[in-house]
Amino acid sequence: MRSVVYAADDTDFPNPERGFSRSKGSGAQARAAGLSLIHVYFRLDAFRGSALPQTFIDDISRRLAEARASGVKVVPRFTYNFQKEPFHAGVDNDAPLPRVLEHLNQLAPALRDNADVIAFMEAGFVGAWGEWHDSTSGLTDVAAERTILRRLLDILPKSRSIVLRYEGDKRAVFGRDTPLMASEAFSGSSVSRVGHHNDCFLASDTDWGSYRPTPQRSIAAAKAYLSAENRFVPQGGETCNDAADAKPYIGCTNALKELSTQHWSQLNADYHPAVLALWKRQGCYSEISRRLGYRFRLLRSAYAPTVVGGGTLRAKIILGNDGFAAPYNPRPLELVLRGSAGEAVRLHLPQDPRRWLPGAPITLDVVVRLPSGMPSGTYGAYLALPDPEPRLRGRADYAIRLANQGSWNPATGENDLGWRLRVD
Repeated sequence: MRSVVYAADDTDFPNPERGFSRSKGSGAQARAAGLSLIHVYFRLDAFRGSALPQTFIDDISRRLAEARASGVKVVPRFTYNFQKEPFHAGVDNDAPLPRVLEHLNQLAPALRDNADVIAFMEAGFVGAWGEWHDSTSGLTDVAAERTILRRLLDILPKSRSIVLRYEGDKRAVFGRDTPLMASEAFSGSSVSRVGHHNDCFLASDTDWGSYRPTPQRSIAAAKAYLSAENRFVPQGGETCNDAADAKPYIGCTNALKELSTQHWSQLNADYHPAVLALWKRQGCYSEISRRLGYRFRLLRSAYAPTVVGGGTLRAKIILGNDGFAAPYNPRPLELVLRGSAGEAVRLHLPQDPRRWLPGAPITLDVVVRLPSGMPSGTYGAYLALPDPEPRLRGRADYAIRLANQGSWNPATGENDLGWRLRVD
């Protein structure tokens, strides 16, 4: 066996479905800023009493198409208001349940047709800012929440998740207090497709009510639940406060600990500006930017340098994950062999990158049979993690880049393993 050791790349670069997201501007502007995500509010204020006009639905499709053209993905949320303090009845209302379901039925085709560029979707629709509190239409009743959540899950393909503002709402809707188990993860079941977003991260001891302690359930128990859940579902959100009640929590030491233990994948790069500025002053902003979501890098590999066409290639590849989380959407893993004339042989590997959690080395035992008609010659080897969706699969900006020096090929979206394999 021939061994290769890899050098880490400590620079910050975009990778799909993870990182800071922009909540302002276009997908092209986010990509130009080195980001791969945008967070988009779709405002329904004008349609609380009517069906959605086709022009509104067409605008949604255009916005998602612009994201695709720009090489980013979208975290969308639909809301009937942007509550301002104090709350104004009649102005900051949401819609009754039948209207919400009518709107969801109208939105379904556009969301399904563009699900390839939806990273995950915030549940929205209910209450102030679509955050599932202060509903004027009684939508924070568990039965109403369950109805809306089930319709959202029906609309999006099983490869996509819906995230809820409060971890207690998931427990209530599904009637269970236990987090997802590894055996349930990525099964396509409803419970395996519901994650979390916290829009007042570190704002106070309770994150401004994001955690709702009771005598039976402490804040520590809620955080432990999220730590276990978020191994297999997305966690996103934003900061919202830098006042005195936030001071003990928003500093870099605590922020890094909470982001790591709760496995955060996405965070708003536009809000709260004072918290983001504090992280820059204290020196952890760049680390947070690099580590949100996954950050895979090659550590070492070993391979048999000569193999017969039609024979079995054996190798071992060891990676690390320096991020806070693992990928949450499906993604194939391929070993690509490229000959001197540019011909490529793509070999599927069975491992699931969604289970490559931080904290321990990831070992890939490669045992693959080469095609019997493969031409003799010397081949380079590349590890590829492309997007599985047909419109995105061939695009390097939607493929995962490994954090290694000199390994990334921006033309093909593949990572060079540094192998020189002789096929006889």
